[in-house]
Amino acid sequence: MWYLTVTLGRGRTTGGIISEEKVAEVRGWIQNYHKLKDHLEKISEINRELLRRERARERKRKEKR
Repeated sequence: MWYLTVTLGRGRTTGGIISEEKVAEVRGWIQNYHKLKDHLEKISEINRELLRRERARERKRKEKR
C-alpha cells in the first residue's frame, strides 16, 4: 500500500492511499507534473528577460530625449 501526499500551499497538505496497481500510473502523473513545472519556469525566465530588455530600451529612449 502506498500513500500520496500533496502540498497545496503553506501548511496545507492532502493525500490518499494509492493501490499497488496504480503506483506506476501515479508516478507517471508526478513526472508529467514536474516536466510541466520545469517548462513553465523556462517560459517565466524568458518573459522576465524580455521585460528586462524592454525596460532597458525604455531607459535608453528617455536618455536620448
